[in-house]
Amino acid sequence: MINKILIIFFFLFAGTQSNVVIGNQYTERYCAPQLQEAFALIQQMPEAQEVLDKIQKQGGISIELNHHISKKFEGYWSPEDRTIYITPGQSKAGCIVTILFEMHNAVHYETLDYYDTLAYNQQISKKEYVRSVEYWEYQNAIATTAILNKGIEMGLFPRECYWPLHDNFEEHFQLQKSTGHSAHIGQMYDSLI
Repeated sequence: MINKILIIFFFLFAGTQSNVVIGNQYTERYCAPQLQEAFALIQQMPEAQEVLDKIQKQGGISIELNHHISKKFEGYWSPEDRTIYITPGQSKAGCIVTILFEMHNAVHYETLDYYDTLAYNQQISKKEYVRSVEYWEYQNAIATTAILNKGIEMGLFPRECYWPLHDNFEEHFQLQKSTGHSAHIGQMYDSLI
């Protein structure tokens, strides 16, 4: 009973913030008003909708603007509150790319959780952890670009959604090292041990 009352209050206050609540057969989705246009386009792709449905079988999902961590990266998936956070100021195309990529990170989060558990138990070295996580993200990027390219070809996504991705992981990994992304993953490892 108390949970129902809290949920009602939440929806009353959420409505005053102009968040859209979209119900479905699994749970609900919340999307910040500034991201709704990009998210609506993503949902028109059947392949993206399949990814979203898989995420939602595990629970609700929110897509919000990132106001509380470094603006260094375009976005991230937070499994604790089941939210995709998007860094403000991106173009519509940038939001589409980032949301779709983070949806793939969300649906395959159990792999990252596995690596985190290995790190926490000191069963994987920092070097192996960074490489494994970067490879996990590379696989998610490949899946993302397949949907992006199809959406561009269909005329649904803007051409600016094209995401140039290296053909092999080693080249991708070198780029991630040079941009500081791998160092960030190394910091994640340090916080786990």
